[in-house]
Amino acid sequence: MKDTSLNARNLIFLSILIAVLGLGICPVNAQAEIKELIIGIGIDADTLLPYDQTTTLMQNMADLIYDSFFFQDPEGELHPRLATEYEVSADGLTYTIHLRKGVKFSDGTDFNADAVKNAWDNIFDPKARVPLRFAVGMVQACEKIDDYTVALKLKYPFAPLAPTISMSLVSPISPAALEKYGENIRENPVGAGPYILDKWVKGDRIEMVRNENYWGPKPTVAKIIWKIVPEAATREAMLRAGQIHICYKPLPSNVAALKADPNVTVEMPLDTRTIFMGLNCQKGVTTNKKVRHAFNYAVDKKAIVDKILFGTAEPMDGPVSPKVFGHFKMDHQYEYNPEKAKQLLKEANFDFSKTVQMRTPQGRYLFDRQVSEAIQAYLQAIGVKAELRTYDWPTYVAGLLKPIEESELEVFLLGWGPLILDADMGLYGQFTCEVNPPKGLGSAFYCNPEYDQIMKASREEQNPEKRLELLKKASELVWADAPWMWLHVEKFVIAYSSKIKGMVVTPTEKFYPHYITMQ
Repeated sequence: MKDTSLNARNLIFLSILIAVLGLGICPVNAQAEIKELIIGIGIDADTLLPYDQTTTLMQNMADLIYDSFFFQDPEGELHPRLATEYEVSADGLTYTIHLRKGVKFSDGTDFNADAVKNAWDNIFDPKARVPLRFAVGMVQACEKIDDYTVALKLKYPFAPLAPTISMSLVSPISPAALEKYGENIRENPVGAGPYILDKWVKGDRIEMVRNENYWGPKPTVAKIIWKIVPEAATREAMLRAGQIHICYKPLPSNVAALKADPNVTVEMPLDTRTIFMGLNCQKGVTTNKKVRHAFNYAVDKKAIVDKILFGTAEPMDGPVSPKVFGHFKMDHQYEYNPEKAKQLLKEANFDFSKTVQMRTPQGRYLFDRQVSEAIQAYLQAIGVKAELRTYDWPTYVAGLLKPIEESELEVFLLGWGPLILDADMGLYGQFTCEVNPPKGLGSAFYCNPEYDQIMKASREEQNPEKRLELLKKASELVWADAPWMWLHVEKFVIAYSSKIKGMVVTPTEKFYPHYITMQ
């Protein structure tokens, strides 16, 4: 990736936004400013600190506050933002990153190599809570070369490192703000992005105002309000009534009606997010692989997609989404077969007197509670007693992050959406021993040394064809071990006023409204 002269950077970046991302914008002073944009969402944020993130929606917010080194567009291409270019050493162990000059954090302090190194040092700090640390675990150190150049030193070559550092996980934070707020930085974010957090009323709304000193093109939207409305039907009604402009994840059952409304635009690209029921591999009845297989055969995944999700998803046919490099459709599929499920439970000497504890969030995924209720019914149909509990998202996340000795998880609904279009973040990020809580988000507590060895080899392999072979082998192994009920891949459903033009929607389940126009 090569940069051009400093004087042309802003112009070229604007051209990228217009031509490549299809935003269709013009300078804000040449069109009517959008004073306020209201987005209806289902859950509150647990944190707005970039490296503390677990949730795509919150990472989406973080992108607007902090900005990123690169932007990965819907086709997977990288475009410069806080970084202008990078170079890779011949041995693949050093990435030299050139930083954009003249950028300031929203508190007025300088964005430079010291700030970038400080951000990476925080990620490396073993005392810091970094749920996605595994994603950059191959980075050994960040070294300052000069005021606007850093070098990432790797433990081993890692093919998808460039898109990895486009993630909000590594977005730089104002060192002055870190010193000022300490632990309270989670609720007082200060970055170099196009927006500044103005107000956060827990359980009600998050308000952002435009960063008037943003280095890039001035956003057309002066203020963004993320309005927390847990019930999707209420969000839809608010959209139709003009009380909100964007409805995040409307009810699947209402998508057809929304599409038919001339005042509403609906987008629903297949995304990277897989939805599954995690099966605890180290505690409870699901430590038995035959029980895990039985639970998979007991559930009619196609019926869930067709009858509950109304086609807003596709049944999983492998452990990662078809949208990512390294996806393979598995030869063996867990077709709906309740009789086989019963037989497997019999072979496993399953204790039918026990009650299996199920957990689900509400408002985080498409019809999440309804999907969980259907799975509960499928399990009861094969004689399994199952009790389902529903939690708000922050409480749910807290339960997912407990270590095995404290974990109460048995069977739990969750989604996992890789933030780069590469299978590594799915296969490594959920199934290696390294990512078991509290270190990571592999809440099924799956741990297989053979699998880890394959995934380690895939990370070090630079030849794409050989890497694909390793990813396929890893996929086949974990698919057979079944630490999940393999459910479906979501489509990212988002509905918004038809007056809105030029909003970017990505297969990594993010959307960017800050350069929209309204007609």
